[in-house]
Amino acid sequence: MISILLLILLSIWFYKKRTSYNPYDSTLSHSSYYECAYCREEKCTEEVLRILEPVAGHKRILKNVFLSAEKGGQAGAEVVMIHESGIYVVRSGNLEGVISGNPQGRYWKQTFRDGWLLACRNYLYNPFLENKKILDVMQWELRDMPWLPYYSFAVFGSRGTLLTTGWMGENCFALPLHALSSAVADIFRHNRRFLKERDIEMIYDRMKKLYEGQERGKIQQEKIRQSVW
Repeated sequence: MISILLLILLSIWFYKKRTSYNPYDSTLSHSSYYECAYCREEKCTEEVLRILEPVAGHKRILKNVFLSAEKGGQAGAEVVMIHESGIYVVRSGNLEGVISGNPQGRYWKQTFRDGWLLACRNYLYNPFLENKKILDVMQWELRDMPWLPYYSFAVFGSRGTLLTTGWMGENCFALPLHALSSAVADIFRHNRRFLKERDIEMIYDRMKKLYEGQERGKIQQEKIRQSVW
């Protein structure tokens, strides 16, 4: 009788866990305690900017953009480029080891040493899921422009080896840093829909005002909280 009751309770627990699963919850990391507590993920944001700034055509570039997500928390991107050929959201990492993963999977794998007994791996949150959070916010804020093309990039520096590379489907690209320029140029060449200069400026102004407005709101909330306490 007790065994049956335990099985029922266990089934309920698994069911609730499955129904409450949030694929965008990046706090559930498989990184080790040492990795989370003492190591900071190295980015290559400045290198990305140096590649994107000379790209031909009218454009606007936003750096370190953070917007409030619909389900709470923040949606962020290191670089957002609003270009004639579309809107590019770029997330970068300069990580050691071999990086591999599935664009639909929740985690990507960082392998330092493979094998059965002495394997050394780390699990990274899927960069495309991170990008999707801010893309969802942008698409909602720019819902009066449903024709806008969006592109999601996961770019990795030279410290490691990117095993999963190239076009990942649904306008997603996983690339080593040195391939970013040619990938953007290829999109530009094949894109048949171009944003006009006034569209780019309008989108830039709207995104900037949205970001600055949310920042002012946070400051105001913090002042209210401090005055209460």
